[in-house]
Amino acid sequence: MSRRARPPALIPIDPVELAVDVLATYRLTRLATADVISEPWRQAVLRRVGLSSSEGPATPAAALVEAEDDPPRLATVVTCRWCAGIWIAAGVGLARSVAPQAWSPVARALALSAGAVLLARLEDDQG
Repeated sequence: MSRRARPPALIPIDPVELAVDVLATYRLTRLATADVISEPWRQAVLRRVGLSSSEGPATPAAALVEAEDDPPRLATVVTCRWCAGIWIAAGVGLARSVAPQAWSPVARALALSAGAVLLARLEDDQG
């Protein structure tokens, strides 16, 4: 008679923590790839990989990357929400599992910021 190995026990997930982490991931991804405040950082990354505009920093980083047939991967990561989002989500998951007490207030602040942005967009769409 053979014994079947038990599947590994799943770590229980708190649905509230999951929702907070989802919003924190959204906010960090938006910050990294699209927010105006982080545009100088994206421009610096693009200069580092050899992409720059003759028009100067007035051309958004995302437009510079989209204009390329085969942009450098790092340039794509800092302008693509899908690309950056997976790495940011991995970091958020790691932060939650390694340092939950330190991460929780940071995640909460990011989630509140994300919620405020999303509600403001709804309000803008209404009126």
